[in-house]
Amino acid sequence: MSNDRTLGGLAVLMALVLVAFGWGLAAPFAYEPVGPRAFPMITAILIGGCGLVLLVKGGGAIEPNAAGVNQGILGIAVTLVAYALLFQPLGFVLSTALMSFVVARIFGANWWQSAATGLVLSVGSYLLFDHGLDVVLPTGVMGGLL
Repeated sequence: MSNDRTLGGLAVLMALVLVAFGWGLAAPFAYEPVGPRAFPMITAILIGGCGLVLLVKGGGAIEPNAAGVNQGILGIAVTLVAYALLFQPLGFVLSTALMSFVVARIFGANWWQSAATGLVLSVGSYLLFDHGLDVVLPTGVMGGLL
């Protein structure tokens, strides 16, 4: 089996999961013309279509990952799970800063670069979404400061 076919199969599986979870989404009142179901359905169609292309096209033989790559992949997966769990309690700014810091370290940034990345990314995206786009984000423990 090839890398492309493996990824294609996983993409199709992920698209099916999106359909299963997204199909039941309904808003108690109509606040937009298409409703909350549209985004997961469109995303599922795009991911599923790309997955089918990869399944049909195929590719070369699977090559082993370079040394240390699997630890990085696992580290990012654990970081994203922690981000999801800490998003509400800590709030957007702190959880995003921590997640960005850890991901930057995994990709080889030094402590100073990682801290600067986390700070700029979290505060900048908070200002963009909350103040620029009027998207309400959780403030968490920084509620009074934001």
